[in-house]
Amino acid sequence: MTQYLSSKEFRQRLPNISEDLKKWGEIIVLKKSKPLFKIISFEENSSDLLNRASAIQDPAQPDLQEIAEIVHKIREAS
Repeated sequence: MTQYLSSKEFRQRLPNISEDLKKWGEIIVLKKSKPLFKIISFEENSSDLLNRASAIQDPAQPDLQEIAEIVHKIREAS
């Protein structure tokens, strides 16, 4: 069951957010009555974050490996 919280309520509940996630499954945080972000439990999701990121990757954007190579080259040049 999804629980909706205002950003103020979220900040107040943050110390207990792991228990809330176990109870509710997911939390959607609202700001001015509009969804700001969604929190889901990592254990509930069987996919690895990198696998999920590659599934929605924009072909016009570099992937994580390309970014790592660029950063490595910049560090070598410094």
